[in-house]
Amino acid sequence: MTQTSSDQLVKVIDFRGLFQWPAVLFVQLGLSHSIHHRGQLSTYLRPMGAKVPSIYGESYDAREAREKAAKS
Repeated sequence: MTQTSSDQLVKVIDFRGLFQWPAVLFVQLGLSHSIHHRGQLSTYLRPMGAKVPSIYGESYDAREAREKAAKS
């Protein structure tokens, strides 16, 4: 992404003839989709007593463990 130019990000891309969006919106869609699935994963794991892994960035559970370790 850091090497993607502004011109590339605003280029309109056709998605299977269903809709046409600038490339940057496809990036936003992918990010939102990943965040949504992280929420689903949290919803399933926590009631089972499992810890949510640090995918797509640090999870609350990972932060809690890190802060607890720092205090020890």
